[in-house]
Amino acid sequence: MLKKIIIFFGVVVLCLGVAWYWYSMPRRGVLHKTAEVSVPASELYDVYQSDEAEANQRFLDKIMEVDGTVEEIIWVGSDVVIMLGVGAAGGISCRFSPGTEMKNTEFKKGMKVLIKGKCTGFNIDVNLVDCVIVSKQAEP
Repeated sequence: MLKKIIIFFGVVVLCLGVAWYWYSMPRRGVLHKTAEVSVPASELYDVYQSDEAEANQRFLDKIMEVDGTVEEIIWVGSDVVIMLGVGAAGGISCRFSPGTEMKNTEFKKGMKVLIKGKCTGFNIDVNLVDCVIVSKQAEP
């Protein structure tokens, strides 16, 4: 009987250890992953505007490179969201991974950039997460 109790608690501790490991595992970014899709920001937005279901089949949960022009830079503490303009009411929202080192002077409105991120769908804007800068124009 004592042996069964010890085995039971051993299994419980093992399960809790595995659960804690999965819970505290850092998010895997896109920095070292190859982009599956490369598309201009305006084209990506237009596809989502015209047929969201088809766009989700093509882009959802895929690593993609999007090139466009910085329309807005939103700082939330040390986290940053860059909005790429598409000439419409919405745009491409590029959320950078927490802890990404950036300076307030690194981006300017009108600057051309190529951003790699994971597409999470459409909600007024097309949303990309875990973004990294692939390239940027020196001056806007």
